[in-house]
Amino acid sequence: MTDIFLGIIQGITEFLPISSSGHLVIFDKLFPVINLNTNDIAFLHIGTLFSIVIFYRDRILQIFSNLIIFKFYLKIIIFGILPAVIVGLFTPIQEVIDNSSQILIYTGIAYFFLSVLLIFSERIASKNILSIEEITINQAFMIGIAQAFALMPGISRSGVTLLAAMYLGLKKADAIFYSMLIGIPTIFGAWSLTFINQSFEVNTSILIPTIVAFLTGILAIKLLVKFTTESKLQFFGFYCLILSIISFGLN
Repeated sequence: MTDIFLGIIQGITEFLPISSSGHLVIFDKLFPVINLNTNDIAFLHIGTLFSIVIFYRDRILQIFSNLIIFKFYLKIIIFGILPAVIVGLFTPIQEVIDNSSQILIYTGIAYFFLSVLLIFSERIASKNILSIEEITINQAFMIGIAQAFALMPGISRSGVTLLAAMYLGLKKADAIFYSMLIGIPTIFGAWSLTFINQSFEVNTSILIPTIVAFLTGILAIKLLVKFTTESKLQFFGFYCLILSIISFGLN
């Protein structure tokens, strides 16, 4: 039951702008008996990866249907993930954060920062008039820089990339799609590294929770689309503010 619960949490928090890693840090403190396994968590991410693929299957198939379109999307995806790849592979930031005795303080600060961005999301956003086909390399790279900040627990990958895309003028629906699109290689890359580091070990008991994460992930994407298009992201901001207070209180 614990693993299934984690699957539900992973599926919901991966796509809603409330940080899955931040939740895991808090739950690990509140329920140390859970003893979270890095490899198991990585497999839960595979479930949410398929959530993106299935939810946006028609748009993804369109990308592969035309070579010119495919080249364009490949270019903006590469520049969109490049900052996170550089930071993740060539700096010790993740190891420093994971092994820090002040992890809850870092998480609390990150959640507070995220809450402010979400609460004032409509003021941050510029006029949302650009389609995803109008994204420039520079804009893709800027959104990628925002994604790199999500290496910090408490910073939502989907949240900061969505807000960055909205700030740069993308239509809300396209901002969500691009956020999810660059999430595919990011999630897959993180899983691959963990899988290799764990000597290709597979825990079959995590398969059902992974499926649960997949199903709840689809629901979470639907909710994100609804709340974003209806300009209600501030509700997630108040939730993150509560998590910030909890993080500081648990330290």
